Amino acid sequence: MLSHLLKKLSKKEDIYGDSVEEIVGICVEIFITFLHTEYGGPGTLLVIPFIDIADTIDERGLPGGPEAARAAVKWATDHVDKDWKEWTGTN
Repeated sequence: MLSHLLKKLSKKEDIYGDSVEEIVGICVEIFITFLHTEYGGPGTLLVIPFIDIADTIDERGLPGGPEAARAAVKWATDHVDKDWKEWTGTN
């Protein structure tokens, strides 16, 4: 997630400016917390961590909260369930 978001958000310097690394850090921190506390495997990906991402970025006065949350949700829907199956050896 980290490298994907850094690459994706860095392309939008007009939105994020010098805040890219801080914004990506927020995304990763919130999403990792979700994975360790609430994610229960395929079919349990919730919208809540992505709302939290957008809200936290906005609350800290950083730019592009909704856009960063969308980039994170896109990555998650493409990878998390598949990766979970690989990590746990389930199909």
